[in-house]
Amino acid sequence: MQSYGTSGDGARWDNDPVYKKISGFYREFFAISHLAAALGRSTKTLYKWESATPPLFPRATWIYNGESKQGRRRLYTRRQIEGVVVIAYEEGVLSGTKRFVSQTGFPARCAELFQQTRAVMPDPIHDWS
Repeated sequence: MQSYGTSGDGARWDNDPVYKKISGFYREFFAISHLAAALGRSTKTLYKWESATPPLFPRATWIYNGESKQGRRRLYTRRQIEGVVVIAYEEGVLSGTKRFVSQTGFPARCAELFQQTRAVMPDPIHDWS
């Protein structure tokens, strides 16, 4: 059985972050696949949560144009993913006590988290090499 926060091969969700240069410094971000691994869900599930009416998960704060034909990429900060995981546990989404995300406070609490962290840029990596 897979534990939350790890992929099927046992790797942690935060292995292999995405680094983007913003305001002259590289900063750490994570893709939707990282978020999915942290929640023990598939990326398709997260896409469905975003597009549900009403939305069950907020849209990503950071978007960048990908280098592949798939186009735009959703990016999340470590603070956002860690906050989502805490909320998911508290709302029973990860503990298995709640079956339907729509019947929990998870969507509203995640939307509030993203609103609070929207303007918070990840710390710059000064010793980039």
